[in-house]
Amino acid sequence: MSSPGLYFTSLNPLASRTLLLLHGSFSSHREWDLVSTHLSSYHLLVPDLPAHGRSTSANIPFAIPDSAALLADLVTENAKNGKADIIGMSLGGYTAIYMAQKYPNLVGTGGLFLSGCGRPFPRPGSFLIWVNGFVLALAGWTLRYLPTPLFQWVCNRSGVKISEELLADLRAPSPYRLGQMVAKQLAEDPDDSTRNWGGLSERVVARSCIVAGVLDDGKKDCLERGKQLRKGNPESMAFKVEGKRHGWNLQDPELFAKGIKAWVEQEDLPEDFIAL
Repeated sequence: MSSPGLYFTSLNPLASRTLLLLHGSFSSHREWDLVSTHLSSYHLLVPDLPAHGRSTSANIPFAIPDSAALLADLVTENAKNGKADIIGMSLGGYTAIYMAQKYPNLVGTGGLFLSGCGRPFPRPGSFLIWVNGFVLALAGWTLRYLPTPLFQWVCNRSGVKISEELLADLRAPSPYRLGQMVAKQLAEDPDDSTRNWGGLSERVVARSCIVAGVLDDGKKDCLERGKQLRKGNPESMAFKVEGKRHGWNLQDPELFAKGIKAWVEQEDLPEDFIAL
């Protein structure tokens, strides 16, 4: 299906409650295939963010404000009662934070479940933000040009599960262009309210859970983001999960889904989630 500018899938349309699943950079809706099988009791909206997956055909460059506006339209037009609990991984998590701050009335009672979006980025226009974009581009280059058998061997060694369909989507974007585009969008300026991720997080009124996969994500960054989110809603919490990589929804999709269900249903999270 497609909403203006966005490709998306709609799963379990007869369910009464909607979850919006937002993928990470260079990825696509296919990132959620294994997680979604454990969320069959929910209506799922699973889009490709602009410049990713099948949304690349719309020729819309990735920008967080524009993405949030498109996602707001997607929720308004397709979610049950025009609201959705929002699940965000990495870039999808930053986008979810912006979306929840900008469009709070579209967030369901379950709030936000986020992972891999605690790290602060350098100031816009700085050399360091170019370096961050280059590192992202290098990761994208590896995805595109590493021979498939070697790539799958690396994934198997790290416990990450990537299907042929997801791999094709991961290889679709231009690595350097998208890497720089994403880094510029995540650049953080404490003096600019529109580019201050700490300030944006503090203004999120939805109850929010943020998680760090400790093999790759910084626990201190996650804790700090959790403190910021608590300023907007005292029920917000930060957790770590041991032995998990940055994209651990691809490493342990069943546990990731259990965390989502527990959070949106306002139940205790599984014991693997350790509060920070």
